Amino acid sequence: MNSILARAKASLFLNTYRNLVMSKFDLLKQTLLGNLGAQIPFSVWKHHPEKDRTPEGLAEEEIAFHREFDHDLLKISFHGRYAVVDWGCLAVYDGAISGSTTCASCAVERLSDWETLEPLDVNAGELGNQVRAVELVSKYTEGLVPTMATVFDTALVADKLCMGKFTDYIVDAPEVMRSALDMITDVMIDFGRAALDAGSDGIFIASQHSTHSAISERQYNEFVFPYDLKIVENLRGKADFIALHLHAREKNEEIRFEKIAKTPGVDAINWEDQTAALSLREGKTISRKAVLGGIDHMGTLRTGSPDEVKAQIFDAAREAGLVRLMIAPGCVVTVDTPKENIQAMADAVRSIDPFSDEWEAHS
Repeated sequence: MNSILARAKASLFLNTYRNLVMSKFDLLKQTLLGNLGAQIPFSVWKHHPEKDRTPEGLAEEEIAFHREFDHDLLKISFHGRYAVVDWGCLAVYDGAISGSTTCASCAVERLSDWETLEPLDVNAGELGNQVRAVELVSKYTEGLVPTMATVFDTALVADKLCMGKFTDYIVDAPEVMRSALDMITDVMIDFGRAALDAGSDGIFIASQHSTHSAISERQYNEFVFPYDLKIVENLRGKADFIALHLHAREKNEEIRFEKIAKTPGVDAINWEDQTAALSLREGKTISRKAVLGGIDHMGTLRTGSPDEVKAQIFDAAREAGLVRLMIAPGCVVTVDTPKENIQAMADAVRSIDPFSDEWEAHS
């Protein structure tokens, strides 16, 4: 009996010590390195429609959201068309449950429009507004919680510039598109650097052309992956970490994970693991990197009960294994997601003790 009591006291002391000395920065670092920390980290992100159209509005919403749920990594979610407004797109919010903006009109309506696009000053205009938002958020997060700024990859920016006709243009005018893609890549690299200078700790690179249904293998190898690689290569020395989001548009979609996962300089990968063909455990095995996932943001988190949310978190953690795992949504949480479900997610993650007998087998 005395030995059991002694072990219990020792365990309590150890857990208390870990929680006292491990900051969210330490927790993220250890997770990316493949070491178990005092707890499993979690992150959650969403758009803040209408309010995200000014630096002050976006910063205020991101800070309030973090104060409410105290997540371990704060992703700064700029509105969905931030990268194309300065080239002439008109961004509006049409009530989408994602909270993202769309384009009422696009800068590229015909082939010749690609040749009129010019490099941008990322510290001015709409891009400059996002940099300013990072500065404002960073005043709150410094020393409290690591942040990552969202950078769209080149193909995603191009797709938004032309109302989703990117693949048509690369077929019809590949040379014109190569020139445009080079210029877009340089702008997004400059923007990523500016966001890091403004106080962001890491970068979250979002891609929507990683699946087999989105683009052909040849097109991906020629017009997507090289530009993603260039962005990573130019930001990895300045960022504390880089996470890559691979968007899967449909259920059970197959992601080109084998090639993407081994990209040098990428520390973590995020995708819709609860609906895509690839599981978190498979992703960890292939990439040997940290993974962000486990939350069905369009399903259980949005429409389930708090108890169902907790059950899904526990199932995802057991299936994936706790090492190199951050619980996170597969994409942005919808604006109509019940707050009690987000809180249930947070409570479930916080209740996991990686060093307990219950969870030791899943480490």
